Amino acid sequence: MTIPTNTPQTLARWLWMAALLFLQVPMVHAAEEFLEFEIGGQARRVLLFVPDAPATGPRTLMVVFHGRGDDDRAFANAVRLHKDWPDAIVAYPRGEIRETTKMRGWQYRVGDQGDRDLALTDRLLAETSRRFGTQPDRTHVAGFSNGGHFTLLLLAQRPDAFATFTVIGSVHPDFTSDAPPKPVLYLFGRGEDRQYKDDWASTVEALVRHNRTSGPLRKFMGCCQLQSPG
Repeated sequence: MTIPTNTPQTLARWLWMAALLFLQVPMVHAAEEFLEFEIGGQARRVLLFVPDAPATGPRTLMVVFHGRGDDDRAFANAVRLHKDWPDAIVAYPRGEIRETTKMRGWQYRVGDQGDRDLALTDRLLAETSRRFGTQPDRTHVAGFSNGGHFTLLLLAQRPDAFATFTVIGSVHPDFTSDAPPKPVLYLFGRGEDRQYKDDWASTVEALVRHNRTSGPLRKFMGCCQLQSPG
């Protein structure tokens, strides 16, 4: 599936469209707060937007991971998914500094950075479940660039924690996992450097193998192509 998603602002519009697959969006407001955790002796935080309207059933949770070098506040201001989907709880975790790049970001593989980001995700999901009653079948995750790589890691390592996975602007041609198939929305910008074209195509093929999809492609959301499990 290919659409122009070169900026967080463009990402916001497509995440909103994806959200409509799961929930109609009434006009409500969301209050913001920070969740703070200690992970491996390090202070971690998550910017959280919670609807101020009383819940009439299980809350929907959307977790969105920023790209390398970004942070929770700046990314939230650019993406504004909490504005487009105020009926959902929207969480923007903040990545921590990686020694190799000196920029904020997320682990790429199991064991990287002591699995600090997998641990943060586990704590976040446990806390929102405790406080708001969120459930895996109404919990969705998305990631942009380096955050997309981490989303693919969650697909492999935490498949039962999320109902859907959205990966934007990331390539992982060698992706493989024994985890069960899950709904995946994969977006890669037409304006990206052409050197990534082969990796983009190989990533699509890897996800097709993982999800065991087959059959004809059909148009989806006016931008993409959809393939269903065989």
